[in-house]
Amino acid sequence: MTGILAQTIATVSYGNEYLKQNKTHSFYPQNSTFQHCNTVDFREMKKNIFTKDTEIIIANNPIEWFDFLKKNGCQKLSLYYQSENDDDYRTSAFVGGGGNWYIECIYKNYSDFWISNWKHNKEIKDKPWNVIYGKSISKRATINRQYDIIEIRNSLKNILEKITEFAYQETTENWGKTFENSKITLENKNPEIDFYHTDLICWENYEIKNRQLLMSASKALVFGGMGSWNDMWFEKEEKEKVYIELSRELYVMIMKGIESSINRELI
Repeated sequence: MTGILAQTIATVSYGNEYLKQNKTHSFYPQNSTFQHCNTVDFREMKKNIFTKDTEIIIANNPIEWFDFLKKNGCQKLSLYYQSENDDDYRTSAFVGGGGNWYIECIYKNYSDFWISNWKHNKEIKDKPWNVIYGKSISKRATINRQYDIIEIRNSLKNILEKITEFAYQETTENWGKTFENSKITLENKNPEIDFYHTDLICWENYEIKNRQLLMSASKALVFGGMGSWNDMWFEKEEKEKVYIELSRELYVMIMKGIESSINRELI
């Protein structure tokens, strides 16, 4: 899982706890998804009929943003994934590729959509990233995308079984074990136990089936640059075709799995 996606997921989860219970569990800057970030602020464009539109900072950190949203009547945060095309799994290796993840801020009669932009400062070694969340879509119809979580779990399990078999037969044992471990996680009673971001979400706010789905999808997210799952090709055309089809289907199910697991909370 990329740092960008991890931070977006965490912000939605902890943001919802703040909106509903006014708690943050010491989210910022302690959360592991901010460990390499120097600044994290939130901005929107202020329209002016006399001059050019001006970008203004409405919150200097996530906690200030949560407070801003609450005071303005935001009821819930939701993840929204927007696909670019059928090759999202391939383009995920590049900056800006792999589709876009938005934070949907749901109000009574509309939604705003925010997206992050990470800027690297090579002069700061330990915390080289300055993150800006910008409001990219304002006052649109609410989406609050929901899936049948059981259906998504079954679909993810099905594609994992197929790609595991393919990986063992046509690639390496390590890839086979990776996908097999992802499938096993769907039934693990402690699915988050070996995940890097132990504080990714407010775990107690989600049912076990949600946490299993999130962790399974996260472990299967093996798409990226050199050395990743999509950094290979097959000489035989029929094998290459199967590889592409399985990879494409898996990526789609991972995206749906992450969305559905986070957008259904207990609280």
